[in-house]
Amino acid sequence: MADLVFPQRPTTANAEVLSVDWLFEPLWPGVRLMATVDRGQVSLTDELGERAGPEFDEAIDVITHAVMADRALVDGVWSAQPFVGDGSLARTWAETIEQEGLASELPDPLEMERRRAFVAVDLVELDGEPLHDVPFQERRRLLESVIDEGVQVRLSQVVKHPLAGWLVGWRQNGFTHYLAKHMNSRYQPGERNDDWLKLSLRAEAPRGFIGRMIGGRGERIRRIRD
Repeated sequence: MADLVFPQRPTTANAEVLSVDWLFEPLWPGVRLMATVDRGQVSLTDELGERAGPEFDEAIDVITHAVMADRALVDGVWSAQPFVGDGSLARTWAETIEQEGLASELPDPLEMERRRAFVAVDLVELDGEPLHDVPFQERRRLLESVIDEGVQVRLSQVVKHPLAGWLVGWRQNGFTHYLAKHMNSRYQPGERNDDWLKLSLRAEAPRGFIGRMIGGRGERIRRIRD
């Protein structure tokens, strides 16, 4: 397991995914971490494959109590985002500062929030067995079976079509991007995978409701159909 510490990376795209063979989730801002669990001991590496420093000791502690497997390799993000959604204290503070004219621009709630949670996004190994060739949809099911969710350990939300309402909700909660993942996509450590797409949640609306979420004015949009 020690050699499999690099996360898979998505491909940035300007696309509208219409196919029902894809799943979608918000792109969590924060520090990408690979959590290696081995009989109650947890070690963390970052997206460059380097061992995480003591500033992530809190992450190690919460992951230790949340992974219900003797051995596992979990891909995730150490993020403040779970605490800064619509109506959160940090977001309310930021909006109050803006409304009272105390700042020239809206402060970033992520910068104001000190709490962090580990958001699990994928399961790369389980009980010593690599899951690289297991389809994403099945890896996700296995991930749900080994993560005990709590305040500081979350499972990334994964949804299917219809997508429009989810996009609006994610944007209202401060997300700037989301991911489209093919149900059958494999996991390629350290590689950029075209079956994982990073898509923008944009404010402008060149045409229609979905248009404003997937591309700006004058940009060519790739449409992925069944």
